[in-house]
Amino acid sequence: MTDTPYPLADGAPVNPDTGQLRLRVAHVDQANTVWAEGDGDLWPSAWADDDGLYTAAGDGTGFAPHGWSDILVGRVDGTPATGLRGTHLAAGDAVAPIWDAPRFNRKPTGMVAVDGDGDGRDELYLAVQDLRCGAEPGVFDEAPTATVVRSADRGRTWSWAAAPLFRSHVFTTVMFLDLGRSNGGSPWVYAYGIDGNWRTSFTRVVPDPTALFLARVPASSVTQRESWRFFAGFDDDRMPRWSADIGEKAAVLEDRRVMYPDPAPYGGRSGFTPIAQGGVVWNAGLGRYLYSSWSEYTHEIFEAPAPWGPWRHLHSADYGHFPWQGPRSPIAAHGGYAPTMPSKFISGDGRDLWLQSNWFFPASSLGGRAYTFGLRRVRLDPGTDAETDGGPGNLALAADTWPLVSRVADGQTSVLNDGRRDRVEDSGRGPGVGDDVWGYEWPSPRRFDRVVYVTGRQDSLGGWFTDGPWVEVRSGGEWRRVAASVTPSYPHDWTALEQREYVFDFEPVLADGVRITGAPGGPFRYTSIAELEVWHRAAAT
Repeated sequence: MTDTPYPLADGAPVNPDTGQLRLRVAHVDQANTVWAEGDGDLWPSAWADDDGLYTAAGDGTGFAPHGWSDILVGRVDGTPATGLRGTHLAAGDAVAPIWDAPRFNRKPTGMVAVDGDGDGRDELYLAVQDLRCGAEPGVFDEAPTATVVRSADRGRTWSWAAAPLFRSHVFTTVMFLDLGRSNGGSPWVYAYGIDGNWRTSFTRVVPDPTALFLARVPASSVTQRESWRFFAGFDDDRMPRWSADIGEKAAVLEDRRVMYPDPAPYGGRSGFTPIAQGGVVWNAGLGRYLYSSWSEYTHEIFEAPAPWGPWRHLHSADYGHFPWQGPRSPIAAHGGYAPTMPSKFISGDGRDLWLQSNWFFPASSLGGRAYTFGLRRVRLDPGTDAETDGGPGNLALAADTWPLVSRVADGQTSVLNDGRRDRVEDSGRGPGVGDDVWGYEWPSPRRFDRVVYVTGRQDSLGGWFTDGPWVEVRSGGEWRRVAASVTPSYPHDWTALEQREYVFDFEPVLADGVRITGAPGGPFRYTSIAELEVWHRAAAT
């Protein structure tokens, strides 16, 4: 392993600080803003020794103008700052077999670049699963088989073993750990796996995934099933224990939350688990492993100091029910599936990243599709404990203020602090998960004692809080409710929208975050906002 200040354990860096990563800013943009022109989805990737980012797509033409296939391989050059360009390399039967045709076809789930044969040049290893296809019920709802294919010529030709690596829905969504360029120089290749399916199984053909598993294999024998070892818990010294028996595998992360348990009033899917195909990357600048996952309407980010954990939920970016707006829309707002954060695009200090995800559902011609290799900005910032003097005026207008929201219908979080009261946003188009949140976070603490909530306009379908709203502040990484008076009193029904401004006053606090929270109201269960102001009255006098 190179270029890391962290000690190594089993060929991977480990941050000895096993505490929670306390981020003052955790922000994911509302839509893709950079993309390589192409056609397809999934796009797991690997950063190779020649500085190329190799990637694989499903169900498209990839970076070619024609020639649809269920699996394609390409190369992405460039950076988000300079622009991205994709090159087509291979597709279809030249990449991987289908073990259970015709009811299943091929989908890429993970990729790694590593010099396993010692010739001084990286090989590419691509994890491929058989995924249910066709017109019968259960399409995309089970993945019973997976294998790993190998390329010694940078993705142009591929080879594979005579039998799958994994069968019977066990460890069949394989995601290689991204340790950086050329696997970070590690002699081990790590892979995370999910049983059953790559995401929630809408027809419940197999149980929905709630657990993430971990394995490792020598870089010299990635395609040899007998060389794989599976994380099986810890020994008496709290060191990871590895077993050749896949039946002994133990989860490194379990998350049994159900996202969007209730359908929208106008229909649609509901009930999704947040463990799904995504990616795990080592962020050397922050000294943390990051797992980017998703449910139907959200992106979920988890963090850990070592590949085996302990893992904890770090951030949820919620895009609300469909319809979404495509990346070229003036109000672009959309989620996407199979999210990854390529190590090639992580800044040296680890604070600026780019998340890759795709979206298949149709979008308007104006908004464009996100069905390609597309990136959006991520900002993760531990900040500083030193207090920042906000000075007089509305602290929400400071340049380093980051909106903090549960979800936003049209993705325009700038509405909260654009200094205008004539632009309005809603929290969504139907019931989400938990309370609604409107607020801010800063990379350093501020002192304040007043919050002004400017509501949206009158609406019979929703827009108000049915309880609260409560003012909460964050200090030391913990949120707490403050005792606040509100003028005028909040009525908790549609008449709340007739009074445009509610002023919350409380004793002065020093905090790096503030939010108002409460249960959304109305038949469509959402809240609305035009502005959220934060004031320190003593500084203003």
